Amino acid sequence: MFGKKKRIAELEAELARQDDAILQAAMQLKPPLSENRELKNQVEYLVCTIRQMGDQIRQMDDQIWQMSQCTDWSQMRPHFNTLSDGMTARKVAESDRISDILRPQLIETYNAQTNAPKRLPRT
Repeated sequence: MFGKKKRIAELEAELARQDDAILQAAMQLKPPLSENRELKNQVEYLVCTIRQMGDQIRQMDDQIWQMSQCTDWSQMRPHFNTLSDGMTARKVAESDRISDILRPQLIETYNAQTNAPKRLPRT
């Protein structure tokens, strides 16, 4: 009977050691898995962006082709306006993306300057 208790204790200790090893391995995998997930998200974002750009280029090509089929400016004007509106929207979106990237850096720099100790000018 005592031999069985000893063997059970040994097996429980081995099980605990294996559980610790598994937990440690899982903790070591967590950062690479998180980084992998972030990279996959970036790839999906880029693929989506490229698709959208391809769609925009096709739409612009269609508008330009339709303009080429027109005989006078009054027929071309709606296609030109569509192209112009698309260009304006893309420029605004690009400006917003740049602002979103720069805004935190500008705020941090400004706060660092305004919170710095003030020096009195030498006389």
